[in-house]
Amino acid sequence: MNKFLLIGIPGCGKSTLGQRVADALQLPFFDTDTMTCERLKMKGPTNWFHMVFRGWLMAEQPKIMAELAGLNGPAVIATGAETALMPECAAIMKTMGTIIHIRRNVEIVLAALKNNDKGKFVLQDENGNDTEITMEAEAVKLYAQEYSQYEALANLTLENNGTEDEGLEQLLNLLTREK
Repeated sequence: MNKFLLIGIPGCGKSTLGQRVADALQLPFFDTDTMTCERLKMKGPTNWFHMVFRGWLMAEQPKIMAELAGLNGPAVIATGAETALMPECAAIMKTMGTIIHIRRNVEIVLAALKNNDKGKFVLQDENGNDTEITMEAEAVKLYAQEYSQYEALANLTLENNGTEDEGLEQLLNLLTREK
C-alpha cells in the first residue's frame, strides 16, 4: 500500500479526518503543518504568519515532504494548504502515492471560523468603516482560489460538506478501495 496525501484549503478536514482515518486503519499519521511548527519552534497562528512572511515555511515544506517520501510503508499525510501549490512539493507528492483533494464548501469553512476569536483584526476602509477579519478566514478565501491546482494534482476528490463522521466514512471508503 502507498501513502495517502490529503490536500485542500484550510479548514477542509485534512488534519481531523487524516488523524481519524489513520487511527481507523492503524497507519502512521503525519501533519506537515504540525511538523513545520515543531521544527521551527513556532506556536499559534501569529507565529505561523511570521514563518510565511520570513520564508521559513517555503524552505521547510520541501524538506519535510522529501523526508516523508523516504519513509518505508504506508501512511496518511495531511499537508498544509500551501504545500500542494509549491511545485517542488507537488513533484515529490506525485511520487509518494495517492493524492486526495478534500473539498469543503468555503461558506461552511467560513461559518465555522466566524466565532473563532483567534487572529482577529479590524481594518478600516477609506470611509472610516470598520471590518473585522480573521487571518484564517482570509487564508481560506485565498486558497479557495486555487481549487483548480488542487484538482490537477489530485488522484481522487472527496466532497466533505457533511458531518465529521460522514467525512470519515467517505474517506475510509476511498482509502480501502485504493489499498
